[in-house]
Amino acid sequence: MARHAHEFSCTNCGWWNYPMLSDHMDGNYVIQCGNCGHEHYRTIEKGKVTDKRHSTEKAVTDLIHVMRSACQKEKRQLGVVAQLRNRLFAESMGGGV
Repeated sequence: MARHAHEFSCTNCGWWNYPMLSDHMDGNYVIQCGNCGHEHYRTIEKGKVTDKRHSTEKAVTDLIHVMRSACQKEKRQLGVVAQLRNRLFAESMGGGV
């Protein structure tokens, strides 16, 4: 089971959050911003946070609280491994980069 940091921006405060997610995570999750506590209702597919809101076909799986130390105001540049991981994910979902 591989774990990796995934990024998303909080729509409430604008801070970037980097929660640690497992490749096996699939379903509806509530992700709580580590800066302001705002809750984001997202679908996670293969360990990647999507832009999709909760699916009505599945129940909420869990609450993910992002630690304050795992968020920051400015977006950081992804490392080489994270860039490759995102490219592989996009290709597996049928899209290109």
